[in-house]
Amino acid sequence: MGAKSRLLFLLVASLIGIGFALIPATEAEENYHINEITHNNAKVENNIAISVQNDLDKEIPYSLSIKIFSEDLQEEIELESSNLVFSIEELQTYHTNFSFTIPRSGNYLFNLTLLSNNEGLITTSSIEQVYLFYDNIENNLEESIIDYYLDENDNANWLYNSETKQIELINLENNYDTGIILGPYNTNGNKNNILLINSLFEMSDTTDYSISYAKNFNQTQLYSTIWTDIYHLDSESPNEISLSIEDNSNIYLRLLATDATATETDFWNIDSITHKFISIKHNLEVDSSEHYFFDINQPAEILINVENTGIFDQQLGNITISVDIYSSNSIIETLLRTPNLISGETQAIDFRFNNLGAGNYYCVVNITLVEENIYSIEKIVFMSISTTDLQNEILTNSDHERINLLIEIEEINDFDIEENYAVTNLINDYYLIEIDNNYGITLNASNYRLISAISMDENRFEITPSEISIETIEGIMAPSIVFTNYNTYSANIILSNEGFYSDEYQISYFFASTFIESLSGPEVITVEPGNNENIELNLIPLPKVPREGGSQLQIKISNQYETKSVTYVLSYAKTKIEIMEQKCNKHSVLLNQDIICTNTISNQGYNSNQLSIDIIVSNEKGIIEIIDQINIEELKNDESLVIRTTYFPKIEENFKLYVNINSDGVLLVSSEMENNINVVAADREKQVETTTFEAPKIKLTQTFFAISFAGMAFQFRRSENFRYLTFKFFIPLYSRLQKDTLADEPTRQKLLSTIYTEPGANFTQLKERLGLHNGTLAHHINILENNQMVTSHRSGRQRLFFPFGGSINSTIRNSLITNKTQKDIIQIVKENPGITQSMISQQLDMSRQKINYHVNSLSNNSILRVEKQGRITRLYPMHFT
Repeated sequence: MGAKSRLLFLLVASLIGIGFALIPATEAEENYHINEITHNNAKVENNIAISVQNDLDKEIPYSLSIKIFSEDLQEEIELESSNLVFSIEELQTYHTNFSFTIPRSGNYLFNLTLLSNNEGLITTSSIEQVYLFYDNIENNLEESIIDYYLDENDNANWLYNSETKQIELINLENNYDTGIILGPYNTNGNKNNILLINSLFEMSDTTDYSISYAKNFNQTQLYSTIWTDIYHLDSESPNEISLSIEDNSNIYLRLLATDATATETDFWNIDSITHKFISIKHNLEVDSSEHYFFDINQPAEILINVENTGIFDQQLGNITISVDIYSSNSIIETLLRTPNLISGETQAIDFRFNNLGAGNYYCVVNITLVEENIYSIEKIVFMSISTTDLQNEILTNSDHERINLLIEIEEINDFDIEENYAVTNLINDYYLIEIDNNYGITLNASNYRLISAISMDENRFEITPSEISIETIEGIMAPSIVFTNYNTYSANIILSNEGFYSDEYQISYFFASTFIESLSGPEVITVEPGNNENIELNLIPLPKVPREGGSQLQIKISNQYETKSVTYVLSYAKTKIEIMEQKCNKHSVLLNQDIICTNTISNQGYNSNQLSIDIIVSNEKGIIEIIDQINIEELKNDESLVIRTTYFPKIEENFKLYVNINSDGVLLVSSEMENNINVVAADREKQVETTTFEAPKIKLTQTFFAISFAGMAFQFRRSENFRYLTFKFFIPLYSRLQKDTLADEPTRQKLLSTIYTEPGANFTQLKERLGLHNGTLAHHINILENNQMVTSHRSGRQRLFFPFGGSINSTIRNSLITNKTQKDIIQIVKENPGITQSMISQQLDMSRQKINYHVNSLSNNSILRVEKQGRITRLYPMHFT
């Protein structure tokens, strides 16, 4: 057909179409039908095949128009061409294809209207049909593989073939049981979710191929995952398997293949997995509290949380929220909101109601999106207004006279209590129960649901003391105030107006003036309905405890309707003298030298009377001597006294320190120091016999002798222990030159003073501090050690010195450790008890052999404890480390 012919045809077709539109039409039976739609996928080109049949014996002109209406968008889809004009010969059928593209997934209404012109007689016929179009995602198979269930015998398994781009089941020579996990397939924000699995398979009678699913699969719990079977393959199964899956989930698939007698010809190859779904365009998530409680002074306000979970933004006017509020018998008012809400946004829409009195109300909330057939929901929200919410109280013990209950029950005739009550059906299965003259409600909770319980008492108040209640001698629980010192004490009472009106209250106080010095507090107080007021009392006790036992304080509070009271128990704390600490500055002392001891005394009770404090020493022979006595007029609560006593022992005997504290001739407390004090006499130095050594005659080469001498010299320089022991060995030769007394020699006095004040000083420190030579220092220390006045300990290459008889605490013991690596190991074990040597090796970046060497050294010195647990050795600190 040439260009002119085509132009002429289009002109005629247009004229015929206009003519069809102008000529009145009559309805006719459908003489055409839709053959098929190629596929129902959105966002790709679709085709619809249409057949029109001419049943007349002459040629008839036709006009076919097509309209596609989106039910989600509520508008027609724009098409490039929506009208077709053609003629059909007599008794012929005309076939045509119409192409179109659906922009989004969802429901679409197809309307086809056919007009025919039989010599001026216009007839019309139409077809309306709804089709569902899907969005679809074809998943990458390789990236979809999450995990495997491997065959126990390493037989068949699954493999992704990068050449064929298939997931294949391979190695089917022996019996097998193997699975593969694919996913996740996210269905959040979608509906009508379908997985299309295209596969090729061959299976024998003993083979079982199955597909199951799980939600939110956890790889760390592979074998504890619970799977739900959804499909079992058989010889009749199609190659394309369609699986409907849950909405709002992450779905994982498990393909499981088992065969007790494997057949090599069997196979199962997955070609593709396509996720089809309908994207939700218009959707809301609406949430609100079922019930609100408001104090009588609060404005009543409910919140409706609305989230736009669809993919379309909702402009102003698309969403309508109406709230009708009802009392028990009539509607009060209606409130409207029309928010605009973009996709993914959440808004809290508030509705406030004014001038609502005490009682129960309910709201009917209706939310409509665009129109009712798109989205519509109704919610019921309840409100209770009172001064007292009884929801969490035990109603059987309630002393409220009038109570309103809001319950949900299917059959109200099943509800029964032993009270006078009235029933009002609010809406659906919700009922208001109004109770008068309550004497303790007993409810059967098996046939109803309690939503609200409120007090409807118009004039009511409660008083609550803030102080903790204790049980009195009479067995009554009462708030208590214990006086621990001579200060002002406060008592606080909460007065709660649980009625519906403002009220004035009178307050009276009753107490024994011989038990407390004074009391002050308010006499009149006004409280608004639903409010609390704090009544603060100030009490001043007597300077001294008046008598044993307690006394009562009664507070009465009244309004014009009733009087309530609260009774306090008042008492004084006993004087509680404690000796908190006893210590001396030395563990050992020379005879006639001073020792300074400190005692700390504290009073944790009420102010004391006059105290007499005796500091006593007792030696091993039982000789007791009071070395200090202190008298004090008073020791107040939480007050401490530090007593410093200097003592010069005159007898060469170990002694202990005691403290006795008396008041009014009565012994209050006595304490004894845990450790003895060692007293050493300064005896004359004993004559030390000279020992002569004769070295054996050994023939050594000059080289060997030089090396040996150099090694000894090196050890002599680097090791305090070697130096000390060397000079100690030759002391008998040297001591002949020093004939002096232990007590009178100034150098040894300085050594004793330094070692006793600084326990743990090493050989080099003593040498440098006193300016002595190695031999001189070794000589004097040897004399002190032989007379049991000092003692020494080896620490690596060092020699540390301590007072004789003193215990080595953890600080001194740790000072024996001078090796940095060993100190690091001790710190790590203290912070991580039970740690292994390999873990320490990793932390310190050292070889395990080196760590093992140091651990053995620390264990031998009782610094660390080694425990073997199976094949694992664990390290723990000793209790003093």
